[in-house]
Amino acid sequence: MRVLFVTPSEVSSGEAITVLHMARIVTTRGAQVRFLASNFTARFLRPLFAAQVEAFGADVAQNRRIWDRTLREFRPEIVVFGDYPLLFFGSGTIPLADDAWVSNLGANDAAIVTLDHLGYAQRPVTLFFGPPHLSFHSVSIPNVPDRMRILLPCPLHEPTDVPGRRGIPFRYWPRTPERREELRQEVRQRYHVSEGGLLVFHSTPNWAWRLAEHLRLPHYAFLANILAYYLADIPRPITVLSVNNGALLSPPDDPNLRVLNLPPVPSDEYEQLLLACDLMITENGVSVGLGKAVCSLQPSAVLRNSHRLTDLVGHVEPPLERIVLAMERARLGAIFPYEVFPIWRREELQQLGLFDHNSLAEAFAHVELFGGEPTRRELQRLLLDDDAREALRARQRSYSERVATLDDADQVLRGSLAS
Repeated sequence: MRVLFVTPSEVSSGEAITVLHMARIVTTRGAQVRFLASNFTARFLRPLFAAQVEAFGADVAQNRRIWDRTLREFRPEIVVFGDYPLLFFGSGTIPLADDAWVSNLGANDAAIVTLDHLGYAQRPVTLFFGPPHLSFHSVSIPNVPDRMRILLPCPLHEPTDVPGRRGIPFRYWPRTPERREELRQEVRQRYHVSEGGLLVFHSTPNWAWRLAEHLRLPHYAFLANILAYYLADIPRPITVLSVNNGALLSPPDDPNLRVLNLPPVPSDEYEQLLLACDLMITENGVSVGLGKAVCSLQPSAVLRNSHRLTDLVGHVEPPLERIVLAMERARLGAIFPYEVFPIWRREELQQLGLFDHNSLAEAFAHVELFGGEPTRRELQRLLLDDDAREALRARQRSYSERVATLDDADQVLRGSLAS
C-alpha cells in the first residue's frame, strides 16, 4: 500500500500529529508513505520521516508542480488529507486548491480520504473565528467531493454511532507506554518537581497565542496569577509546565507557584509531559492533546469563560475582580465568552457538532476561568481529591475502552482501498 499524506495547515499541529501516528502504524504493516506538508507541519514529520517529506511553499504554481510530480512519481494508492477543508481557509494554509484542482482530484485513480478532526467535513458551513466584537474573520467551507471518504480520528470523536454524522471513527494513537511510571519520574526530575510537589501541564496551540497576540489580548499575561489565586492555599509546591512559544505565561506573584514556559516540542516529548502531570489544563476544548489525556486517564480540565464583563464586575471576589479589570484596562474587550480561546463561543461549537452525543465531553472537567470559589474547589478536587479523580477516570476509562474497539489506521485505510 502506497499512502500520500497531505498536511496543509501553517498554524495548527494537531492534524500533522495524527498523520504522524497513522504513518507509524501503516509503515510497520509494510506500507510506503510520502508526505506533502506545509513548512510548519513538516517540522513534526521530519524527525521520523525526513526522506519522505517535501514541503509546500507560498507559490501556488510551484505547489501544483510539486503535487503533480509526487502523484506521477510515487503513484499513491491512497491520498489522505489532514484535513481537506483546511485547503479552503484562505489564510493559515498552503495555497493549492481551486476549482480546476478539485476537479482533477476527483478524476485521480487513487482513493481519496480526508480526516475530519473538528467537523469541518460534515457539511458546507460558514464559520466565524475570533471574538465577534474584535474580529470579523470567517471561513466558508465547501462540501467534500462525493468520492472522498471521511475518517474520524479517535480520541476526539465519539467512537460509537452518532445520528447524522458522516465518516468512520478509527483509532490512531497507541496505548499508554509500558514504562509509564518510569517516564513520569524522569520528566518530573528533569523539571525539578519536588517529592510531594504537584505538576500541572498547560497546553497552548500555536494558532491560539498567535491570534491572541494579533488581537492584543492579555489573557496569557494574567493566566498564571489567576491560577495562583485558585491554588494559593494548597500547602504543596506547584509547577505549571506550559508548552507554548517558549515565553508566553508571565511569572506569577505567588512564590508557591512556579511557571516554566517551553517552546513547541516533538510529539513524543509532548506526550511524556502529559503522562507526567497531575492535572492537564487547556483553553482549547477541541484539543487533540486533550483527547490523549483522557485516554491516558489523566485528570483534565478545559478553562472557559461564559461571562461578559458586566456579569463579573461587582459579582466576583475582589482579588479576581481586580484581575478582570486589569485585563480590561490592558485591552478594551479583553473579557468575552468563549469555549475555545480565543476563537469560538458555544454557538460555533454547536455549529460544528463535534460534541453532539460525544462522551468525550464527559471525560474532562469544564471549569470557568472567572468562576471564583466553585472554580477553586473544582481545581483543588482535581489535584488532591482521590475520589474525585477516580470518578473522572471512570468516565475516561469508559471512553477509552470504546476507542480501543475501533479499527486502527491501517485497517481503515486498507478498507478505503477495498470499497
